[in-house]
Amino acid sequence: MQRIVLAALSVFVFAMAAQAADVGPSVVVFPGKGKLGSVSFDHRAHYEQDSECVLCHHTGVNEGKCADCHGPDPAAPHIQDAFHLLCIGCHKHKGATAECEGCHVN
Repeated sequence: MQRIVLAALSVFVFAMAAQAADVGPSVVVFPGKGKLGSVSFDHRAHYEQDSECVLCHHTGVNEGKCADCHGPDPAAPHIQDAFHLLCIGCHKHKGATAECEGCHVN
């Protein structure tokens, strides 16, 4: 009986560790144009704040890059507009800085 409990516990711990490790990259750099430059997005910190992946990855995390739709598809907002709406809206809602320089740190 003890072996079964230890085996089940080790499988559970391994599964939890694998799930915890699979949160994507620590930092994602979104290249920017213009005077403000790129955005270094701390993916891990945002994941830890709100692990609702579908908030940003609304079509799924394995469905390609944001720019695959946000740019060529006229029905989708342009990528810069989509990021600004999503990021600034969330920052205001959560009481985080919504100033340009808060994200555009280059």
